[in-house]
Amino acid sequence: MGAARRDFLRLSVDAAGATWPDPQGRRSGEGNAQVSDDEYKARIEKARRLMAENNLNALLIESGTSLSYFTGVRWGSSERTFAVVIPARGELAWVCPKFEESRARELIRFGTDIRTWEEDESPYKVIAQIFKDRGVRTGRIGIDERLRFFIFDGVRKEASHLEYVNAEAVLASARAA
Repeated sequence: MGAARRDFLRLSVDAAGATWPDPQGRRSGEGNAQVSDDEYKARIEKARRLMAENNLNALLIESGTSLSYFTGVRWGSSERTFAVVIPARGELAWVCPKFEESRARELIRFGTDIRTWEEDESPYKVIAQIFKDRGVRTGRIGIDERLRFFIFDGVRKEASHLEYVNAEAVLASARAA
């Protein structure tokens, strides 16, 4: 794509209030202003309040708009699972492929619990273990409606004792002013 076309697209995306990936890793969108760590923390806390109101024990979010909105992490989707668990109480926990760990650690600003999985291991078992470690042995897990089915299905099989519900009401309400 030529530079002029890329600049035009970036300006169009910014004007629409969306985000555009920058080759140098800078952020665009959100009014072209950096979102502070305090703002991301406030967004997570608002989501937690809404989780309590909706009787959810945790949220499972993978790469996409919800991940960037709540954590500032922008990660492209691939066949390999990269996700965050936001528990109702306790530290966030991240799941990423082992070979991506150093990159993930550079991007992640909230939560030091970063769990990796090797190519011959199941990321879904890792996520199920996070639920256990956060005390979620029964209850409801809110699933981002954009979570790809193969991830949802894998987690559901590993932690079949939990109930999984669409978390869009929580996520959309958390984004509302």
